[in-house]
Amino acid sequence: MKQLVCLLAFLLAIGTSQAQKKEVIYLKNGTVLKGQQIPVDDEKVVVRSGKDTWVFQTSEIDSVGTKFSSAILSGQKSYFIKTTGGLLIGSSSNDKSKPFSFDASFNLKVLPNWYAGVGTGVDFLEESYLPVFANLEYHFRESMFTPFVGVQAGYLFPLDDNIMVGSNYYYDIMPWSSSYYAAQMLDCQGGFMLSPSFGMVNQLNENLALMMSFGYRFHQVSFEGGKDEYKLEREYNRLTIRIGILFN
Repeated sequence: MKQLVCLLAFLLAIGTSQAQKKEVIYLKNGTVLKGQQIPVDDEKVVVRSGKDTWVFQTSEIDSVGTKFSSAILSGQKSYFIKTTGGLLIGSSSNDKSKPFSFDASFNLKVLPNWYAGVGTGVDFLEESYLPVFANLEYHFRESMFTPFVGVQAGYLFPLDDNIMVGSNYYYDIMPWSSSYYAAQMLDCQGGFMLSPSFGMVNQLNENLALMMSFGYRFHQVSFEGGKDEYKLEREYNRLTIRIGILFN
């Protein structure tokens, strides 16, 4: 849980700094600028945005805000890159009851409110895996705060070479102590992954958002090898808590 709290604090610090750095300046000619405004006098205002600097008459400015309107946001959210981290919460009897998980995905808008993409990451279960997955999400509305539902499906590629059958990890499958079986080493083959979830997105500005989600994660992985040619299958059923950043 400490890992999740530290990650949340880090993401909030980034989001807060990004949200507070700049204002949104709406000009009467329809132009929208993101930057810092510096009044010169009663008639002129300097606007700085990145490396660019503009000078406007105050009469040219329609309004100034701290967030983009939903119309501006909906017009720019044709894709997003999402990075998330979180915990895969299982039974306290597991060797790792709350292992850490990280992923990143690139997602495109395929229909109004629907996004599809692909991604990868790393899951630290009893073994470590690299998931490669397809991602599908439905965002209920185009606004600063929006709930969403999503699902990931893909394959887990093992990052560890092998495991020992007689270890504590697999005592529930081979519940006896024997030096003969304890010496059996199996190669990790990877397996299927499925993870439905729901959550909330908070759009901080036109290209940065924070998200938090809850869900369920299913893994089915297999192991093969050993001098007795074992084939072992193992299933993981975990609850997920994830937080992350969306860029677009």
